[in-house]
Amino acid sequence: MKCHEFQNLIEAFLGETIDESRREQFEEHFFNCRECFLGLKINETLQNKEVRIPVEERPRLFPFRVLRPVLAMAALFFLVLSSVLLLRRDPRADRLNELSRFDLPLYHQGEMRSGGESGTPLEEDFSRAMRSFQERDFRSALAILDRPPFIAAGYPKYDFFRAISLLEAGEAERAGAVLDGIIQAMDPAYFDEAIYYKGFVLLRQGKRRAALAQFEKLANMLSPMAVKARTMVRKINELS
Repeated sequence: MKCHEFQNLIEAFLGETIDESRREQFEEHFFNCRECFLGLKINETLQNKEVRIPVEERPRLFPFRVLRPVLAMAALFFLVLSSVLLLRRDPRADRLNELSRFDLPLYHQGEMRSGGESGTPLEEDFSRAMRSFQERDFRSALAILDRPPFIAAGYPKYDFFRAISLLEAGEAERAGAVLDGIIQAMDPAYFDEAIYYKGFVLLRQGKRRAALAQFEKLANMLSPMAVKARTMVRKINELS
């Protein structure tokens, strides 16, 4: 007898309506399959039938039978409560999530503003990574940009696009650490962009006030990114 056949016959066995021609097969399976044995015992318990257990364990049956309806009602209560809480989700959280989205930073093939010589193996691999990046296949981009040679090179260009790929791949904490490194190095090649996108890292982490401070810092700088930063400051303030 197969397990699914056994399961289909449990109700008939417990109700003593099982066909005698199948009882022997049922009982043979019962004693040879531990999973089905446990399944039958559970059904016996739920139907308040006698369960053969050692005498010293019998006192546990009474509190279980008394508490079972209470536990079932408690579980139902928490299920309903969690559903209500989901329905009453703070709309500001949804708007904050919307604000944390951004257009991908532009990349021009052969861009040289932060080092790297055209035609070198790293630059060729970087070009492949950026094709994946522009197709929003961030995991494929990271499979290249997260390799030790790129990290060791220390070029802000490599670090910056690795950070954006990490952010879009859902690794905000790592992305923030990479952007912090670019900011601390104060390399002008990607300094402003690093400050700007660090604001989105903070938004993804739910840190609205920290994100606001980050965008305000850039908004007050003489930077081509200042206008974008002021737009983000306005949008975040509108959430209040």
